[in-house]
Amino acid sequence: MVKDKVVVYGLSTEGYFLACQMAIKGADVHIIDESSSSAISLKPETAKTYPSVASLHGEEPLLSMQPIDIAISEARYLFFAPRIRKTGQELKTEINSKFKDAVGSLKKGSSLVYCIGTGFGGNNENISLLRHVTGLQAGKSISYFYFPMDDIKN
Repeated sequence: MVKDKVVVYGLSTEGYFLACQMAIKGADVHIIDESSSSAISLKPETAKTYPSVASLHGEEPLLSMQPIDIAISEARYLFFAPRIRKTGQELKTEINSKFKDAVGSLKKGSSLVYCIGTGFGGNNENISLLRHVTGLQAGKSISYFYFPMDDIKN
């Protein structure tokens, strides 16, 4: 049985929670810390031992890694859940920059799940940006899903 390859872009509280849940359920998961140049392989044992991003950062365990572009290009699913540090117009600029970085290596047939809230027309902007960066068209050569994670417990 082949495991689903999943990448979570964003070592945020929400992103790590999501990655842990999928790793525990048997997916082949990598999580990307935007401040790093590598994707961290998240095994079920690690997810169980370090249930929060704070506990992972506190212990700093040795984890296997691979280059971000390789992890994303091999992924069937990319969850976009970056850490957000800015507000106002700077927020939109930061998110768009991270989004471009995240989707650049996506391949045809993969699925993108956008996990942060957007304003009116935000998904249309994301889909347009996705096509501009990758040449892939949502609904035809790639799947796009909107799944804002306001309450990670649900």
